[in-house]
Amino acid sequence: MSKKIEKLVVCVEFYAEDCLARGQANSTVRTKRVLLGVFVSWCLTQNISLVSKLDIDALENYRQHLYRYRKARDGEPLDLSTQRMRLMAVTGFLERLYYFRIVKSDFFMQFKLPRVTRRLPADVPDEVEMEQVFRQAMTKGKMAVRDRAILEVYYATGIRRTELANLDLKDIDFKHQLVTVRKGKGNLDRRVPIATRAVNWIRQYLKELRPTLASIESGEALFLGNTGNRIRSSKLSDLVSDYIKRSGIGKSGSCHLFRHAAATAMLRNGADIRYVQEMLGHLDITSTQIYTRVTVMDLSKVYNDTHPAARG
Repeated sequence: MSKKIEKLVVCVEFYAEDCLARGQANSTVRTKRVLLGVFVSWCLTQNISLVSKLDIDALENYRQHLYRYRKARDGEPLDLSTQRMRLMAVTGFLERLYYFRIVKSDFFMQFKLPRVTRRLPADVPDEVEMEQVFRQAMTKGKMAVRDRAILEVYYATGIRRTELANLDLKDIDFKHQLVTVRKGKGNLDRRVPIATRAVNWIRQYLKELRPTLASIESGEALFLGNTGNRIRSSKLSDLVSDYIKRSGIGKSGSCHLFRHAAATAMLRNGADIRYVQEMLGHLDITSTQIYTRVTVMDLSKVYNDTHPAARG
């Protein structure tokens, strides 16, 4: 194999094209490119430009680099979950190159990724606090109805930020009150129920505001930005985060906080965890099980109300 093909930067592009060919989402592949770009930049500082020069020592040195790294904006270290994500991008990359015999050894199989405990935010908003957030949207002038519809859809469905941004008009089934999420996590489609109240806010947005925002560039996008284009995921993060802060509930977070709140509320009200898993689009039920930890507060209340020793 030529030295040119062995170059790390070339291998990353080869791997990205392979991921796309195997049906991975564009957003997933973009993330992999970014993470591997960081790795390749570090490799070049170590005089490693060819994939054949990588070995277990290089991986361990990169692990140490990530452990020692401090963020420029605040001097804080990388979260262990971030370190794991960056390392996992590298091992996945090497595994695929080994499949194609570009990498000749499976040395990367010896490399152990750090174990990360899944955590929820310290405080997940309850139903009363969610109503406070909703009310903030109604202070936003002409965009109020759009923003309220966005918040309602997030809470009613628990879908991810990118999934909401990618919703098209045809994805809302008003008759059966269902939302079709296309190419979610794992590039899979799923259908989830949506509450009547959220549906009504979508109807109001479609009647009162979307026609005034729409342009030729809008296409079939459900939620539009101020310019008439499909609303960006980054804009959704800023929008939701701002409403949470201004609500005065004393909790921080963004789009994912609504996802946490939706799952927690369902479990607290008796939903089977398997249905919550299906709704959230979790491929592995262990991802859903983290929400059961939040309900320990409910367990404590039941214990205090029912156990003789606690009553005594």
